[in-house]
Amino acid sequence: MTLGIKDVSSWKLAFFESIQELSEGFLGGATIVEMGHKQEMPPELLGAFVQVVCAEGAVLLGITGSAEDCSGLAKLMLGMAPEDEIDEVDANDAMGEIINIAAGAIKTKLSSQVGSIELGLPLFLSGRLRAVGHIAVELTEIEIGPHPCALIVFALTGK
Repeated sequence: MTLGIKDVSSWKLAFFESIQELSEGFLGGATIVEMGHKQEMPPELLGAFVQVVCAEGAVLLGITGSAEDCSGLAKLMLGMAPEDEIDEVDANDAMGEIINIAAGAIKTKLSSQVGSIELGLPLFLSGRLRAVGHIAVELTEIEIGPHPCALIVFALTGK
């Protein structure tokens, strides 16, 4: 079976599974709890994103949360205690590492279904994002340890 770019739910599932795997090795074994799914974007976003490109097209993956929760995830990634201080640059960099590791796991997991996969540069974005035209958005609300966040998949659905 070949996975297509338009199969957003499969990308979303692979993303969730990669975050679960990442938690075991890089986030101190924090428990991942799935809270629900949405197809609408929050008015403001703060988080790390990476583009995953294959022959058929590309998807954009993101992990978002409040500034406090992004800092909390960064501390988990860096093995820091919750009470430790972390500056914004280091927190953003650690969030970029989280999305990059998750995308690498997705690449390994899905390359047999979609062929060669290339990863874009991880970006940390703040502000409004919206999908226009034929772009589908799927958002999975999760908690990583005590930190509520969202996994977001943007995918082209047609032309």
